[in-house]
Amino acid sequence: MKKKQALWALLFAIGLFLAASYSIDNRGFHSGIYGVSGCLLVLGSYAGMNWAKLRARDRRTTKVLFTLSGLLGLIIILDIVEALLS
Repeated sequence: MKKKQALWALLFAIGLFLAASYSIDNRGFHSGIYGVSGCLLVLGSYAGMNWAKLRARDRRTTKVLFTLSGLLGLIIILDIVEALLS
């Protein structure tokens, strides 16, 4: 079990590193494929670390997962809008 936890922690750290590629400046919100893939890694690693709780339908864990998914969806929508408007 320790190897799985180490793997999820590593994926989470890589996801945070990639998600740090987002920037907000005076021209708007900027991202790329690295930021989106980083957010997906963070979301996937959170789900992997809490898989037993998700299968047991823990309300708090599913609420956090849906909140993270909503934020990721918002980020993707902002990226698309920025690409269309520029």
